[in-house]
This record gives sequence, structure tokens and C-alpha cells, in this order.
Amino acid sequence: MKVKKSNITFSAVGFVASVLVLLYMILNYPDMVQLIIVFGIIALADTYFLVDSIVKKIDEVSESTIDKQTELVKVEKGIYSVAKRDEAAKLKQNHLLLEQIEQLKEENKRLNAELIEQQKLCTKILVKRVHEDSNRTLTSSDHISKLLVQLNSNTNNTSKETLEVLEEINQTLDTYYNDSKDNVTRMRAN
Repeated sequence: MKVKKSNITFSAVGFVASVLVLLYMILNYPDMVQLIIVFGIIALADTYFLVDSIVKKIDEVSESTIDKQTELVKVEKGIYSVAKRDEAAKLKQNHLLLEQIEQLKEENKRLNAELIEQQKLCTKILVKRVHEDSNRTLTSSDHISKLLVQLNSNTNNTSKETLEVLEEINQTLDTYYNDSKDNVTRMRAN
């Protein structure tokens, strides 16, 4: 029930007027006791209505304040629940992201380990291949060295044989020319 401002105003004006009239009566007509009592009762009634209006207005204001506070509490609860849900959703999303990061870390570790194994395997293959190539090169070098030694030996033998044949030819020619009496033939030979 709303209290109008006019009720409070009328009650206040009536109270002030009745108190002033009561004081006036007491000071100017002290022998009119009945009239003083009537105006005293009117002043008390006006006091009651004024206090009642003020109390009702205070109750109305406090109820309005309580209603507003209740609404604010409801709004705050709504905001809190939305914030709580949002926070829970963000926490869940953060946990999912952390799990994905951990999975990516594990996958990265696994891939790095595989890469290291592949690099080791490639290194072994390369070392084996280099070793085989080195062995082939050494074998080829040994074979070429043997062939060169054999060729050198053959060349030396051939050179000796050629020199021996040439010496024999030279001796034969010398013998032939020395035995020959003909000087012309010798000159031609020289």
C-alpha cells in the first residue's frame, strides 16, 4: 500500500497547526481546559497520523529497497552462474588444449625418436657403403698395382729381349761386314 506524499504533507501541516493552536490556547486561554484537551487530542491524532504516514513511507521505501536488492541479488546470481558456466567451459577447453599439447609433445618425441633411428640407419648404410666402396677401391688399386707391376715386368722383359735381339742382329751384322772383303759394302753398311 503506497503512501501518497500529500497524506504526509497534510498530516505534517495538521500536526504543526494543532500544536500551534494548542500552544496558543494554553498561553492565551488557560481556563478553557476542555478546548485545550480537544486540541490536545487533535494534536495527538495528527501526531499519530504523521508518525504512521512516516513509518508507512519508511516501510514502503525499505520494501522497495529490499525488492531492488532482491532483484540485484537475482541478477548477480544469474551473472555468477553464467560466469561460472563460462569459467567451467573455459577450464574444460583449457584442459582439452593441455591434453592436445601433451599428445603433440608425445607425438613429437615419438617422431624425433623415429627420425633419430632413421638417421642412425642411414648413417649405418652410408658407412657400410663407404666401407664397401673403400674395399672396392682398395681391391681395384691392388689389382691395378699388380697389373702395373706385371706390365712393368713384362716391359722390362720385352726390353731385355729386344736389346738381346738387337745385339744379336748387331753382332751378326758386324760379323758379316767384318768378314766381307769389300770396302764398299762396309761403307754402305756404315
